[in-house]
Amino acid sequence: MLMSYVAPCLLVASPLLLDPHFLHCVVLIIDHSEAGAMGVVLNRPVPLTVAQICEEGGMEYNRDNNTTAYYGGPVEPGRGIVLVRGGLPEPDDTVLDFTDFVSFRRDLLESLAKDPSANFRLFLGYSGWGAGQLEKELEQKAWIRVALKPELLLLEDPSPLWRETIRTILE
Repeated sequence: MLMSYVAPCLLVASPLLLDPHFLHCVVLIIDHSEAGAMGVVLNRPVPLTVAQICEEGGMEYNRDNNTTAYYGGPVEPGRGIVLVRGGLPEPDDTVLDFTDFVSFRRDLLESLAKDPSANFRLFLGYSGWGAGQLEKELEQKAWIRVALKPELLLLEDPSPLWRETIRTILE
């Protein structure tokens, strides 16, 4: 049975999903089509700061040195993905809602890294599903799909995100 799900949305890992890549994760689905789906994990920081990543990449950084990067998923862990609140997206960027968009552009990260007032999060890697794979996982109840909630995208402390979202779903 072909399910029709529209990105953007959030996927909440079922308590039964024990894959270590997605255990207790909330994933922002950025793109979902017949070819597959891709997104980023919203609630898994990595032990690297954005300052370290920018320094390694030869980029100027004028922001809080303690801002951490996040694990986007197991696919292409060296690839950066930026979730931005505010600003103007380019045609290659993916608009999520009225204020948020996602970009793979290095030039955007370079400009955000210089701007202390910019509101963004850097993800390393992404979560990907092949054609029909996510639909099958949804049928198996490995994931719970919920509508995009912009207030959850850039939480200062996303560690309770999965627990709170599951609690809300089960109420």
